Parts: sequence; structure tokens; C-alpha cells
Amino acid sequence: GKDTMQQVMKKFHDSRAWNLPVIKDGRYLGFVSKSKLLTAYRRKLINFAP
Repeated sequence: GKDTMQQVMKKFHDSRAWNLPVIKDGRYLGFVSKSKLLTAYRRKLINFAP
């Protein structure tokens, strides 16, 4: 399934992990790091700001 940003951040928070595995269609694609995700998320927020 496709996780929302909130769900992903909750997973990071709950697991206290700095990296989470990325799995798509049952295939392991690699890791996503919390800091990269936060940076991308902030950029998105800035882009959507009026």
C-alpha cells in the first residue's frame, strides 16, 4: 500500500529508527532515511505554501 507522510513519520517515531525499508509490490527497494524524508517533506510544504 501507499503510506501517507503522516503514517511514514509515525512509523519512524514508533520504531525510533533513522532508516526504514522501502517495499513496493512486495519487492525490497532499499532504505529511506528520516533526514532525507524530512528535507523532502519541508520542501513540499514550502512549495505548497501560498
